[in-house]
Amino acid sequence: MIYRPLVGAVFALITLSFWLQTAPAAEATLCNDARTGLDCRLDQRKPAFTEPEIPENSIVKDVTYGWIEDYAYFYDKPERGARHVRTASTGFFYGPAVDEATDAEGNKWYKVWGYWLPARYYHIVEASDFGGVEVNRQPLRPFGWVVKPVVPSAAPGEEPAGGAELPRYTFVQVSQSRAAGGVIWHDIGNEQWVRHDTVAIMQVRERPDAVGRDEFWVEVDLTEQTFAAYEGDRMVFAGLVSSGLNRWATRQGLNQVWERRLLAPMQGGVVGDDYYYIDDVAHSLYYDGEIALHGAFWHDDFGRQKSHGCVNMAPRTAEWVYEWSENAPNDLWVWVHYANIAEFLQ
Repeated sequence: MIYRPLVGAVFALITLSFWLQTAPAAEATLCNDARTGLDCRLDQRKPAFTEPEIPENSIVKDVTYGWIEDYAYFYDKPERGARHVRTASTGFFYGPAVDEATDAEGNKWYKVWGYWLPARYYHIVEASDFGGVEVNRQPLRPFGWVVKPVVPSAAPGEEPAGGAELPRYTFVQVSQSRAAGGVIWHDIGNEQWVRHDTVAIMQVRERPDAVGRDEFWVEVDLTEQTFAAYEGDRMVFAGLVSSGLNRWATRQGLNQVWERRLLAPMQGGVVGDDYYYIDDVAHSLYYDGEIALHGAFWHDDFGRQKSHGCVNMAPRTAEWVYEWSENAPNDLWVWVHYANIAEFLQ
């Protein structure tokens, strides 16, 4: 397998660090309070939110991924005159490169889908480094991420104040929300207000009736394009997703994971229209027929609809959910629904 250094979103991490260090100190004094649901068994010394560590045995760390051109030729050896063994059709083709070579003439080759592909047919992509957050204490207010670069305003309904632009994936916490000019605005601190359509915001949800008090479950919010992992009533992780485009809308409902696949190819659609073949899709949790939660290395557009119906997660967040859910006392519940953004004004 080919390795390359991870590219971190430096500004986003600095901003996340700021919010982690400035989490409300009062939360630590409210544990075991029936009104808040906080749990003294948690390590109250930790910030409310922390970025998850990358496991040492991660199967998605430092992997070279790329997309493959239509009608690309595959060969049995990485050299001129090698036997042609396969030709790609037309569609959406992605896969990891498990090896690379340079022939006697200086031409580079990649081994993809089990065969050798001239480098001119293979285009390397950077998998998303978005990690989501581990939730160490039950959040007392909404939080989320910037999904559209934005310069905050000094007050709801006003033009941007001329400060620094917040890039995508900047972590934010909301202290209050207001409606102005028919738009919901969120106060993210330090006299910074942003429009709701520039952020993906979430808050703690009540456990669905069918889910036991000690069972593991995941909420997927199709409105906000967010997800949260819970153990009973306690949120333990949160992140962004990309659900199905309108043509292939992700279905609402409450289901349980019926199959787990650590690494497996995915394909579907119609050749000449929307055909796709993606090799080594990692951390798939099938919960609604052919629909799954799974990692997606082929795009970095989380927080927006993107898929053919599945729930895409960034590779690091999908890995966390997959490994966490292995310890569940139940088959993981998956609750998919649309939320009403007016809830933030209550």
